[in-house]
Amino acid sequence: MQFSPYHIRTMELKNRWIMLAAHTGFGEGNALGEREFAFYEERAKGGAAAVTMVLAVNEAGALKGMYHGDTLEQESLRTLAEKVHAYDCKLMVQLFHCGRNESGKNHGEKPLLAPSAVSSPIFRTEPKEMTAEELAETKEAFAKTAALCKACGVDAVEVSASAGYLLSEFLSPLTNLREDAYGYGTDKGMTYPLEVLQAVREAVGDFPVLVKVSGAQMVEGGYDLTDTIVFCRKARDWADGFTVTGGWHESPVEQISYFVEKGAYGPFAAAVRKYTELPVIACNRIQDRETAEKLLEEGACDLVGSARAFLADPYFVEKIEKEEIYNPCQGCNRCIMDVLKGKELRCAFCPETGREYMENQRRKIATRKEVLVIGGGPVGMYAAKKAAERGFVTTLVSQEETLGGQLHLAKLPPHKQDLGRFVEWLEHELERLGVHVLLGQKGDTDFVMEKKPYLTVIATGSSPVFPQIDGLEREKVCLAQEVLSMTQEELEVYRQGQTIIIGGGALGLETAAYLAEKVPGAKIKVLEQSSKMGAALGALARPLLRELKQAGVQLMADTTAVSAEEKKVFISLAGQTFFVQADHIITAAGAEAAPEPEIAMALMDERLSYAVVGDADHPADVGEGLESVFSLFSRFYLA
Repeated sequence: MQFSPYHIRTMELKNRWIMLAAHTGFGEGNALGEREFAFYEERAKGGAAAVTMVLAVNEAGALKGMYHGDTLEQESLRTLAEKVHAYDCKLMVQLFHCGRNESGKNHGEKPLLAPSAVSSPIFRTEPKEMTAEELAETKEAFAKTAALCKACGVDAVEVSASAGYLLSEFLSPLTNLREDAYGYGTDKGMTYPLEVLQAVREAVGDFPVLVKVSGAQMVEGGYDLTDTIVFCRKARDWADGFTVTGGWHESPVEQISYFVEKGAYGPFAAAVRKYTELPVIACNRIQDRETAEKLLEEGACDLVGSARAFLADPYFVEKIEKEEIYNPCQGCNRCIMDVLKGKELRCAFCPETGREYMENQRRKIATRKEVLVIGGGPVGMYAAKKAAERGFVTTLVSQEETLGGQLHLAKLPPHKQDLGRFVEWLEHELERLGVHVLLGQKGDTDFVMEKKPYLTVIATGSSPVFPQIDGLEREKVCLAQEVLSMTQEELEVYRQGQTIIIGGGALGLETAAYLAEKVPGAKIKVLEQSSKMGAALGALARPLLRELKQAGVQLMADTTAVSAEEKKVFISLAGQTFFVQADHIITAAGAEAAPEPEIAMALMDERLSYAVVGDADHPADVGEGLESVFSLFSRFYLA
């Protein structure tokens, strides 16, 4: 069903897959350029029925790096529409106003405008309550920008009234404290958003107009699904359909990370579709063929939308139609975390995202020069992929018997199984590109010197660090990586007694989650010397910590393990020393680079080029390791 055609008013769609709006942050000035053209064109080539770009209706409503309609160079938008149309793909534009949802620093000297002077819990910048004049100007800006889009060959507009941005702020009693006709007390705050929709419709006439809504605010005291349905029913006079997402960015309930089941918010879309009888695009964690087909067949929606699946692999739709392997979105949220910080959009597992215009300038070279990659983890695999794409004869050597490195352990904690699919995709790419893979072969100095390649890429990863704690004996302690490698039978030892995990970073917390899942009821304490558990996880720490607490795991921040003895770990907490029972001790103290310096020295002696990438240079996450490889190969053969 997902590959059948559909239409919304005058817009004919070749299939049911819509690339949703995602703020890129690429804007410099107010004219779209080659970077935007290449970014959207690649997704149009990749099989999307429509791609959606974000356009602020005026400068006051724009996020950092966002184009805005009041001074947009119109020919640039017309060019984008033409480029997208060349691939039988439609261009939709989301009409956007940030409201209070932007940091004061990134917004510059412009005041943040909102229904009321209520700060966002994310950005904590108090906005300015909109005056009658500012309300009128903003409404007019929505209408003018919609008309501009129609004139420039855009196929549909989508009015943003979701996620905590301006129009949705009118719909919530938490953010709309006004006492005038636009206050929450008047028709539950729906008056102004509906007036905006009416103005947009009058400006574009017979032209597709969609509205993006959050099915519910999902914040205590906020609006619920019933309120959204009432709003959508009122909006039918001017709207042709709805894009239905989950809560707001500030909602305590996860919206789009790997903690959310695929298609989990489909019921919101189903309810809006049922009570409005208009076309609906379902959103949130719809990133595979099976989830999309299920939602469509069950009648939850008419179309399916995703932004991040198209970031991880722009040819996502074409590949699932052909049942080919694709690079799956990991739900890691690195993309949205960067955008909320005012940074450019990126995908942790696809460094090419946003750099398509750079890749298009490179050509595959005709050469017999060889690139040798040492290390079969994800960074080494990606290095081999990029070398082969540049045209080099490429060999990847790994002393392990399988490819994927530490991702085989990283995929084991709850919710992270899709990391295995990333490894499968890389294996497929190496085979497709003809990379020579040698497994069970140590890429030592003798091996490298025998080959003397044009370039050697050292991607040998990192090794676990064993913490230096008095009385802690290595033979009596398990590393977190060893626990993740255990069989279920071996894990049963943790069912009895107290387990102490030293280290409350990502590895320690995910090991605790794995152990709690495999051995329910196990008594687990996690010790972290800093004040924040899982700091490197960013916003993903919150749902993980919540799950650990629900599983009975005790989390002890600001706690330093100072010494150990038989079944005891002595800790420093608030300047006092205590001990905790420790029948089992697991360490998760991070990693150190394993760069194979003797190989580098031999290569330097022979004046042969080499590069150290990923963890072999310095321990980091997978995304940073892949980025180091992309940076390396970006310097090769710029045509």
